Amino acid sequence: MKVSVIIPSYHPNEYTLECLDALKRQSLSPELFEVLVVLNGEREPYESFLQQALPCNGRLLYSPVASACSSRNMGLDYAQGDYICFIDDDDPVSPTYLEELLENARPDVVSLSNCLNLYDDGHTENNVFSMEFERCANKGEQHFTRPKKMFSGPCMKMIHRDIIGSRRFDLRFPSGQDALLMFEISDRMNLVKFTSNNAVYYYRQRSGSLHRMSDLKRISKYSRLAWAYTQLFFGHPFKYNFYFYLTRVLASCHAILARK
Repeated sequence: MKVSVIIPSYHPNEYTLECLDALKRQSLSPELFEVLVVLNGEREPYESFLQQALPCNGRLLYSPVASACSSRNMGLDYAQGDYICFIDDDDPVSPTYLEELLENARPDVVSLSNCLNLYDDGHTENNVFSMEFERCANKGEQHFTRPKKMFSGPCMKMIHRDIIGSRRFDLRFPSGQDALLMFEISDRMNLVKFTSNNAVYYYRQRSGSLHRMSDLKRISKYSRLAWAYTQLFFGHPFKYNFYFYLTRVLASCHAILARK
């Protein structure tokens, strides 16, 4: 098995169907990848809903813990592929997404795709990730710190399982586990390479989904993240890239000071 696609799913709906339908239409042969959907939280009627929607190469797992990162951890434990690809259950991908990511991926190369915001009316817009794509995609293979914004989370990429190893999302953090794991596994990352414009991860922008985090919660979240980065870096100062560490801490400081 070449690729394991891991999808955490909480209260799946029509967006989840769109995500799974996109995986059924992949140009990559179904024999080369598996789809692991990890239902979390309430079991029914969602389990029956997902069983009917799974692609032929899909498996459904269940976790009672309503947590996307806990579900991703379970998916990693069950994954059989050489490469790992995370997708959120409301985000579709383009038909050549997996094929192009796999073409570029190697044990020492993390493969990255384009990303666009997707709205309910079907239109798409650029975002910080697509701007990073435009800036770096034509540079060929490059050091992973160059498109550093792409490593704020696990999606839009394909990673060899040896890079992740036994590391998992840290559930002690109520949020921010995505960015923290990306930093933790950066000790085994070297190069990245981008797909063409045709491989796109569509980041769903749900109407009414935006919410303001309280100042206290925001300060607590990003202070804890900055401290976690610091503990990892100074615990193994020769394993981690100092520039990448610095960008993570500065991003956390900027988020602490931000008011949105």
